[in-house]
Amino acid sequence: MTKENSTTKQNVAILLYDGVELLDFAGPGEVFERAGNGDAFNVYTVAATTDPILSQGFVRIIPEFSVSDSPPPDILVVPGGVRYSTLENQALLDWVKDAAGSASVNFSVCTGVFLLAKAGLLEDKAATTHHGSIDKLAEFSPGTQVQANARYIDNQGLVTAAGVSAGIDASLYVVSQLLGKNAAREVAYYMEYFWDPDDVTNDIETILTAN
Repeated sequence: MTKENSTTKQNVAILLYDGVELLDFAGPGEVFERAGNGDAFNVYTVAATTDPILSQGFVRIIPEFSVSDSPPPDILVVPGGVRYSTLENQALLDWVKDAAGSASVNFSVCTGVFLLAKAGLLEDKAATTHHGSIDKLAEFSPGTQVQANARYIDNQGLVTAAGVSAGIDASLYVVSQLLGKNAAREVAYYMEYFWDPDDVTNDIETILTAN
């Protein structure tokens, strides 16, 4: 992952589908839209069709593009959620594979990593996901080096994040790599989000037992 010319907006495609986790895509969307005072990235949503999709059972979103007319992304964001029917959607998987082939950054949040695995992008790569799906990912993608207790992992442009809010941390990390740490800190400050660029652990036991 190399720093890009900040005067040229990079395309950030966020994949949507029925059952997508709300913060998985809204968190990264907020980070990329705000970065560089809104001048660094062109953020848009993509789905199998432009029909409305339902997130969390109560938020309806109309995707901006379908897989048939989406601009090619420089950064591909694949959020998690109820993914089972998505894994059987060949048109969607083909688009993910094609988009990933041309993007400089491929980025999953939570169980979105299963779509990257199904598209064949995680063989011999290190990856993480939501703590509740670590064992399932290892079974689903035996060629992947699945790591627990990692907030996010970067394989030279293939970034996988743990669950839900970890997508914000990983998005800030990507921004820091492309625009510098100060640009990422400015976004975190605007969002009033605590971000420690030097801490990529995701110690679930500590989180669950904290007072």
